[in-house]
Amino acid sequence: MESKVDLEQPQIIFTQPEANTIDEHWQNMPEYNNVQQPEPFITATFKFQNQEDYDEFHAKIKKYLYNGEKVFDGMQKKDKKQTWYPLKEKARNYEFI
Repeated sequence: MESKVDLEQPQIIFTQPEANTIDEHWQNMPEYNNVQQPEPFITATFKFQNQEDYDEFHAKIKKYLYNGEKVFDGMQKKDKKQTWYPLKEKARNYEFI
C-alpha cells in the first residue's frame, strides 16, 4: 500500500536536539573565542627600497625580536605585511599531551 504525503502540511525533516545532547557531544572540542581584539596602541610603517633591504630587516627582527619564530603569519600580501610585537600567541590546532 502506497502512503501519500500531504503537501499542504509541513514535513518535519530534522528535530531539535535535547539541551543536554549537545553537551554530551561537545566533549574534547576546542574552545571558541569570539572576543573582539583591541586595536594596536601604535602602528609603525617601514618602507624598503628593494627586496634585499626587506630581507635583511626581516631576518633581524625574526632573530632578535621574535626569537626565530615566524614573523608574518596568516593572510599577507606580497607588498603589505603586518605583525604584532610581542608576537601574539595563536590558538593551536592540536593539544600536545
